[in-house]
Amino acid sequence: MTITWDRFAGTTDTFAFRVTFMPDPDEGVGATLEETASWGSFQLWVCGQNLSAHVSQGTYVPATHWYLLPFLEWLAENWNPLFHEERLPNRNLDEPAATALIYTRNAPALIGEAETVAWEQEWYEWYQRHALRSARDGGLFPHVVIRRFRDLIEVSWHDEPLTGSPDGYRHSSARGVAYFQPEAVAEPLYEVLRDASRRLTALHPDNKRLARLSRQVDELVLPGQHDMRLDWLAGLRAQPPLRARLEGSLPEAEMRSRWTEIVRELRDLGNGEDADAALAVEESHLVISGSCHAALLFSSTSPTVTKEDVRTLAAILISQFSKKDVISATLENLSEQTTPDTSLQAWEQGYELAEHVHSKLGNRFTQGWVDVAGILQELQVTLLSRNLHDDNIRACSLVGPHHRPTVVHNEASPYQSVTAKRFSMAHELCHLLFDRSRGSKLAIASGPWAPKIIERRANAFAAMFLMPTKLVQSALADNPDPVHDLDSVTAFATRLQVSRHAAIEHLYNLTLMSEFDRDMLLRQVRD
Repeated sequence: MTITWDRFAGTTDTFAFRVTFMPDPDEGVGATLEETASWGSFQLWVCGQNLSAHVSQGTYVPATHWYLLPFLEWLAENWNPLFHEERLPNRNLDEPAATALIYTRNAPALIGEAETVAWEQEWYEWYQRHALRSARDGGLFPHVVIRRFRDLIEVSWHDEPLTGSPDGYRHSSARGVAYFQPEAVAEPLYEVLRDASRRLTALHPDNKRLARLSRQVDELVLPGQHDMRLDWLAGLRAQPPLRARLEGSLPEAEMRSRWTEIVRELRDLGNGEDADAALAVEESHLVISGSCHAALLFSSTSPTVTKEDVRTLAAILISQFSKKDVISATLENLSEQTTPDTSLQAWEQGYELAEHVHSKLGNRFTQGWVDVAGILQELQVTLLSRNLHDDNIRACSLVGPHHRPTVVHNEASPYQSVTAKRFSMAHELCHLLFDRSRGSKLAIASGPWAPKIIERRANAFAAMFLMPTKLVQSALADNPDPVHDLDSVTAFATRLQVSRHAAIEHLYNLTLMSEFDRDMLLRQVRD
């Protein structure tokens, strides 16, 4: 087929985008003038895989062919949420977005009618903002989803069949996920989007729809996008559930962006310089590449975070500001930004990181248990305690070039035992060491809305950090009872100063007890 226009940007071994225009094989039958001009194909390359490649009627086809104008319009209209919104709809799952959307498509079976409508509405709106198939307009697009993941861009895909696709039609890439610096995705997409819209507008300069597309594309690089992008980063821009909207249970003000509320609190509490530090970002004309501390922190809290908690968290950001370098050399030497490895179980990653830290710290087990509070003090990490209304948040952690390394325990959390606090400190240490974003920044609230994959990794890190193999072997050797005995587990947990629940799960992960024994013991334990 004759190619009338072609544009490629990026590199196929990382991320690349290609659009090609061709004559409409149906010669405009059933399509508008501007849609006919946009007939062609696109290819999306991720880490060497062509996600557009598919098999149709036994033939390999390397590109997705269709009217591309709706796809180009979708990119322009959803640019900011596409690159800045992280929260998944309805439920925070430990899955890439493409898979999570499949799992959460249907509301739970036993919820009411109003809740079902709200669930489906939230899912649909999020899907419309992030899934390529939402822009297919009849085309057979691959199931590819793009979203923010902390200070990275997550591109995920799944080979879920498309309803109505012909027999034998399948995409070549099964399922997967990749993480990129924001510019690596934004720049190729924008270059092709800009040039494709200009090409179509040049063909039909008087077409209002194409003029609107060109205007939207041009507006993406204007300075006025900054605040809107921060809204999406903070995760507080989304509309409340449909049921709340219909019942009027939330005031109209709650339906608008709350980012201005956060900025106001920071400005009211700070002296200017400290508020600026909490709001400082790295950005290009296309995307915020390095989030500010405030956006990172609030993106991991509940979407309905209370005004009181906004003020409390803002006060922490202000109080922990420092003009001078505040990260100790030891903490810096231990730190390394480590993107979650989706090919490994979260507990495997966490265990490896904990063993790595212990190997660098050396033998700290002279008293027979790990003094995590002492280690944090040695690393010059500030320990604070604050009362948050959201009791689902166990703790928060914070660090940056102008923010003291800090762990904040939530006094409202039900986990108030000594062992629970020790586990939280080890959990937050993992965040401080391995979950910093661009510019060595970290601000996260450990709770149900933080990214699941890094929360599970931090839990595993905490278990291995508090119960390293050497101490486990020593404790078991000194205990005459079998490991699957409750008294034996209790003695083990007491010696290492961890909860029995954490001890049981850890011993099971180390293959020191069977799944049956683990389940039997967990039924007996109420830590």
